[in-house]
Amino acid sequence: MGGCCSAQIRCWCGPASCGLCCRFLPQINESTATRFMYTLMLIIGFVMASLMLSPQLEQAFIDNVPGFNETCVGLMAGENCSKLTGYKAVYRLCLGIVAYHLVLCLLTACVKSSSYCRGGIHNGYWFWKILFFIGCIAGSFFMPNMFRLYWMYVGMIGGVIFIIFQLILLVDFCHSWNAKWVGTKAGRKNCCGYLGTLIFAAIFYMVSVAAVFMLFWNYTSWEGCLHNKIFIGVNTFLCIVLSGVTIVPAVTKFNPNTGILQASVITFYVMYLTWSALSSEPPEDIIKLENTIKIAYSKLVDVKKEEDMFMSMDGIEDMRNIHSMSMSNSTQCRPSPTFDHMEMISAYAGLVIMFVMVIYSSLETSIASHRLGVQRTFAAVQERYECCCCCKVTGRGNHSEKGGQRVNYNEADATIYNYAFFHFLFCLASLYVMMQLTNWYRPEESDLNRFGLNWAAVWVKMGSSWACVFIYLLTLFRPQCCPGRNLTFRRTGEVMVPGEGDAMGRESRV
Repeated sequence: MGGCCSAQIRCWCGPASCGLCCRFLPQINESTATRFMYTLMLIIGFVMASLMLSPQLEQAFIDNVPGFNETCVGLMAGENCSKLTGYKAVYRLCLGIVAYHLVLCLLTACVKSSSYCRGGIHNGYWFWKILFFIGCIAGSFFMPNMFRLYWMYVGMIGGVIFIIFQLILLVDFCHSWNAKWVGTKAGRKNCCGYLGTLIFAAIFYMVSVAAVFMLFWNYTSWEGCLHNKIFIGVNTFLCIVLSGVTIVPAVTKFNPNTGILQASVITFYVMYLTWSALSSEPPEDIIKLENTIKIAYSKLVDVKKEEDMFMSMDGIEDMRNIHSMSMSNSTQCRPSPTFDHMEMISAYAGLVIMFVMVIYSSLETSIASHRLGVQRTFAAVQERYECCCCCKVTGRGNHSEKGGQRVNYNEADATIYNYAFFHFLFCLASLYVMMQLTNWYRPEESDLNRFGLNWAAVWVKMGSSWACVFIYLLTLFRPQCCPGRNLTFRRTGEVMVPGEGDAMGRESRV
């Protein structure tokens, strides 16, 4: 027991990596334990941000807690703790989380192993880091109200960068998959692997074609839903274009690793984003959009006829008929709810899925930083500013040997992932979640019960689909778009299979 207490004190107040007190638990790597702690702190921050937007929770406190308003006023939190609820509170909370990880990003820059003195800051000192985390969040609530406009723009930029990182990694995965199955050494192709890519490509294309028909069936009608028809038509056209460009023989001169498998995966993902965007349309706003489109069209066709229609009683009746037709058409622009409170349940389910995907993407991106050119960039910085980034290596004893869960110091010689980039990604993830919770450029309409049902989410998802197509087409003609990463996977006449090389081989040690 004494050994366990000693190990816990060393990790909470010193540079040692943390493990649990249970000795019977299997050994854990310090890289895994450290990321688990940071992930847990990020999840706590996300849950707090979600609760700040929950109208039921706020009303429950007002109804059931005696003296709730007096306590809030005494704590200078506003009437009924108004400063701790709403989108402004989410802005402040995420500001504290971003500030916390930004400071750690600067402190851990150019750390080559956990044995460095600044490596201990990343892996240990958890008591002091938790205090600092709480302090950053508490201090952010003292920011003036005028900061929220500028912070919204910062959040939008950070959220977009986070999305672009995920799209780059998706395209990289497609090329890696094709290279692994088709590529062979000595200039010969793997016939079985090539057949496998054709089978999977056929499956993805069949699902995508079925998705197009289902989208037209469920989200459009014969006389209305023009915006949905445009969305589906544009993305279908882009998928046809990218598939056609992929099979053009001239493209192989730029990227010999091109194949129909990559095009099919991107097509499938674009169709998924299209469905997700159409599902995010708020039903009541579709009526306004349909009316706007019809009125604008009538003005362009015959302005004089429109003026005459407004002047006559028959014209007023015609406008009522147009409005009623818009309402009837708008109900056909999305499937009807199958049961009560379906939208609320879908909102909370989407919220949980979004949190899981953000956490997973952040952790995976930090490991695959070489695919974004991060390792090559940091190596150049280290080589140029070695005198500024050096730090004496300190001997760290493994105190987990004395008791508690054993911790394997697997980063004592070299880090598995880039510490600074890891914290930078958590900054971007926090900004992305902040934007998702607060409806991006329309934060005044934030409501957790209607999470994801807003036009901002629609345009972000549609924009992501277009950006995905652009990035994929870019890699066809410029496979070395990221420093140190060649998506042709060829070197000295061979096909480099993912997993070979120093940068890729590190993943196997995690």
